[in-house]
Amino acid sequence: MTSVDEACSAFETQVGHCEAMGSPFTARILNALIADIRMSGPVADLIAPFETEAIAAALALRVAGAFHGRALLEPTSALGGIYPTCGGDGAVGMSGEDLRELLVADLVAHRDHYGRYLESPPQTNEVGRSAIMIGGYLQIAAETNLPLDVREIGSSAGLNLSFDQFSYQLGDVRLGGQTSRVHLAPKWQGAALAASELPVVRSRMACDIAPLDIRSPETRLRLQSYVWADQLERMERLQGALDIAEQQNVRVEEASADIFVERVLQARDPGAALVISHTVMWQYMPQELRRHIRDLITSAGDVAQSDAPLAWLRFEPRDKMGPLVLQLTLWPGGDTRELAIADPHGRQVKWH
Repeated sequence: MTSVDEACSAFETQVGHCEAMGSPFTARILNALIADIRMSGPVADLIAPFETEAIAAALALRVAGAFHGRALLEPTSALGGIYPTCGGDGAVGMSGEDLRELLVADLVAHRDHYGRYLESPPQTNEVGRSAIMIGGYLQIAAETNLPLDVREIGSSAGLNLSFDQFSYQLGDVRLGGQTSRVHLAPKWQGAALAASELPVVRSRMACDIAPLDIRSPETRLRLQSYVWADQLERMERLQGALDIAEQQNVRVEEASADIFVERVLQARDPGAALVISHTVMWQYMPQELRRHIRDLITSAGDVAQSDAPLAWLRFEPRDKMGPLVLQLTLWPGGDTRELAIADPHGRQVKWH
């Protein structure tokens, strides 16, 4: 059972993240929900049976996503009328109490919808992370002078597998076709990338323990609901990435990361650099599983040859309280380098 104090602490932590990352509307939604939890209202009843640790399980994001999902389902409803992604006014001029009452009224009327959202964790599949990962892919291609065989673990819906179909403005460097529906232009600091074109991808595969099928309308709604509703550029980017992935017939295999990694390492072919990649998923795996995957990659790297190099590219938190860093280990050689620091949505990148 989730206590009031635990829930409010988790929600307040998420409020801070939303405010820091440019989503004041989502922060207001969460604050209204906190007020209802403290009043032992319907929101408190909704989350009371939740048994997993609230912050680790992203409880606040699950609930925020559930409300945004309802708005997207009925954009002309009273709830949709305040959500910017539905053409709403962002609850401008609405008091905190009026906002709480509006949210609670929808929760009470559609209780089953909200209960279902709490059953599974958010999968944002943030496309903006390709603005960080692309630097690593370019580094691998430049150092090996080979195309890439990309193998992503924890891929969710696999949207970032299509990174070579996006366009980029990375400081003074422009890459990709400018007609792409996904254009990424983070605030760039540090050294300029020495690149004039995107890397060649020979093949791409991915896995997830609970993959999302982008051909499902329900999946598309879920992915959109976890975008913060006042970040319209992120929403447009996501919709473009969904269309690109569908056009490329991207499919994510349902498999445990260790089983997938072991299989693709055994099946690697000369003529391309095999890249094991992942973004913001490593900390969600048990420590023993992380150790096993690391051992698999390291053992394969120790015998890698120059005609079939192996790269491990990951964008993950350095530690629980530290920044997110892009790291690359490349074999033959096996040296690990920190390439960049960036925020989780790819809005700012500091290239070393």
